[in-house]
Amino acid sequence: MKNIFTVGMLLMAITLGAYAQDESTIRNKQGASALLFTLSGLSDLQAGNYMGGVGAQTFMADNIAIRCGLGFSSSTLTKNNTAEEESTSTSFSVAPGARYNLFNNTNVALFAGGQAMVGIKRIQNSAGGADVGSITTTTLGAGLFAGAEWFAWRNVSLSVEYGLGFLHASDRTKDAMGVERDGPSTTDVTMGISNINFTLGFYFN
Repeated sequence: MKNIFTVGMLLMAITLGAYAQDESTIRNKQGASALLFTLSGLSDLQAGNYMGGVGAQTFMADNIAIRCGLGFSSSTLTKNNTAEEESTSTSFSVAPGARYNLFNNTNVALFAGGQAMVGIKRIQNSAGGADVGSITTTTLGAGLFAGAEWFAWRNVSLSVEYGLGFLHASDRTKDAMGVERDGPSTTDVTMGISNINFTLGFYFN
């Protein structure tokens, strides 16, 4: 319910902004480029808007843009201080996509598009300084999205975006002897209120 309320308030703000501003601030012409920052889920590796929370976008033609998100995270968890057991998790992802503006007025754009995603996550376990095994997860995804972008100023925008995604993840394990085995794989279709993304855009030309 909290997510629904937040989305509703943002859509209301975008709608009011469309009528409250007379001067055009929309950026939809060829060459317009922006840095994009996801406002939630910055550390998650999943089929969201911008893996890792940052991306870039440029309009190749009027109303037609390509974009790409890059993500990287690394963390170390100490399991047992006396045995010096550690688990290090590292993940990387890239998510290219394209969008088309379906409608524009002076400061609001309604858009739709699609994107793909490739992600790799590795968990390395060690004890006493020696490797005791690892798990590598490879994730492939694709999805469709639709949303609205409100230009508060000419160089700053706020977007709300809804996505429908397909994900396939497979694991590969390696034990302390270096023997590798295929682990389980999963396939998911993600949709619903939990797959709504909020994006802040900074246009620089």
